[in-house]
Amino acid sequence: MIGMSDKKSIVTQHPITAQTPPSLDLPKPWWDVKKFESLIYNLGYNAYLERALRCPCVDKATGQALTTCHNCMGRGWFFVDKRQTRVVAQSMQNLRQNTQTGEINRGTARITARASDKLGFMDRVILLDLIAWYTEILNPVVYEGQLIAYPVYEPLEITDIYLYAGTDVKLIPLTPSQYQIYGNKIIFDSNLQDLVPVEDMNQKFPEMTVSIRYSHYPVYHIISEERSLTKVREKGCSYTDNELKQIPMLYVGRMAHYIFDAIKYNDFAFENSVIK
Repeated sequence: MIGMSDKKSIVTQHPITAQTPPSLDLPKPWWDVKKFESLIYNLGYNAYLERALRCPCVDKATGQALTTCHNCMGRGWFFVDKRQTRVVAQSMQNLRQNTQTGEINRGTARITARASDKLGFMDRVILLDLIAWYTEILNPVVYEGQLIAYPVYEPLEITDIYLYAGTDVKLIPLTPSQYQIYGNKIIFDSNLQDLVPVEDMNQKFPEMTVSIRYSHYPVYHIISEERSLTKVREKGCSYTDNELKQIPMLYVGRMAHYIFDAIKYNDFAFENSVIK
């Protein structure tokens, strides 16, 4: 039986045939990682970080997530282990670019985080000190006796909301008494269905369309790691062989609505975080 110590790596199993000698007389720059991390904490934004994992519900043949999965809500990713920290977010640009296929918007930001936060691809970053605005179209449906819809983000405040009742009817503004916000779910007054005509006799409920504008915390997903594999030797202006230390890392994040659509069904997702 081969023990763990007897197993060889396919990457490092080859023998060393030569070694480059050190240059002991060369000076080096001074690194103070603690000051770098303190700068992030003192000047950064309060934020929530959540780890992203691929959901094992994906179909083996197509690689697509199951739309009925309550772990990822059909998105193919689930998020666990929320932690609160501070990050620096810069270049939060709303850049539009016209291409042959139409207009695209990158919606990216450069995010600097401490090494201890250990961000990775698709991890979710929620900036708690900033407010963004978003507008979208909702299609409320009846589920378990409630008229519900899911925005992309969790609304903090709804400033404008209108119900579509037909091409020949003026849009109907809704009042706060006609809806309630629960996280990223909005429950509408069921009486609103009476304001929308049923165009198909085979439909049990009318097809409702609501235009909404609301405020929310900016939410980014990490799509690129620009400086995540850099370590330095901290002390001394001349050669030392101290242990390497990870410096703060730089990432590119993209706003959530450019990655995921709104949830379209059911009213809950399983919480898979494990309290350690």
